[in-house]
Amino acid sequence: MLLKIKTLQFTLILLLISPILGFSQQNSEMWRIEGPRVGIDLSRFLLPTYQPGIRHGWEIQGDIPYKGNFFPTVELGMQWFDDKQSSFHYMNNGAYGRIGVDVNITKFESLKDNDILFVGMRYGYSQFNQEVNQVTYSNYWGSVLTSYPQRAISAHWAEIVFGMKGEIASNLFIGWTLRAKFPLVQTNDPNITPYIIPGIGKTAGTTPADFSFTVSYRFPLFRTKKLPKPIKVGGTKHPNTENEQQQQSSPGGYQNQQGQGGYGR
Repeated sequence: MLLKIKTLQFTLILLLISPILGFSQQNSEMWRIEGPRVGIDLSRFLLPTYQPGIRHGWEIQGDIPYKGNFFPTVELGMQWFDDKQSSFHYMNNGAYGRIGVDVNITKFESLKDNDILFVGMRYGYSQFNQEVNQVTYSNYWGSVLTSYPQRAISAHWAEIVFGMKGEIASNLFIGWTLRAKFPLVQTNDPNITPYIIPGIGKTAGTTPADFSFTVSYRFPLFRTKKLPKPIKVGGTKHPNTENEQQQQSSPGGYQNQQGQGGYGR
């Protein structure tokens, strides 16, 4: 008899707390988490494998959401380059930075959907040193051995970027970026043209290109119940925007929306 009473009490307790737990879980699923994102470019560690000479460096990146689809971005890095050949020894090292903004061009499917496909622009600045030792060349008088002393050089450039970032776990993202770079202004060296500029790469060619592969973490500092609207192109509206707004304003709208996409990662 005592066992039956305890079983009945336990069952009643479960019945009472189940709606509370369900309501709490439902509320947590309604929130959209946002915050600054900081990451590291893993492709910088692969530089020695596809670049002649000894080239290595690092780069960190950060962005923060603004009005849902805009992501102001800052990127900072360092690079060292050392190339020793039979006729010269070239050394180059310095720091660089970029600022810009990425614009998400896809539609968020739900409050839990944080994947973006973006286009963007950057302004870049680099400050570095270069020098050449043991330069050997021939002229009318025979073989000549000389050196060019270290010289400080700065460079400015612009970039157009295209890429994506996807959430593979809670607040953890991986992404890639393609970069087309357009040199603007740089300090003139009367002796030699820089072979490599930190942040730009090789100077040979009219439009240097680059690739980034990043792993980043988002700090979940903000939460909202508002789903960002898709970017308007030419003043047109996304065909599903009005329907989604009606679903969100109606009872159970968030549940319907969440059931339609974004959770099956």
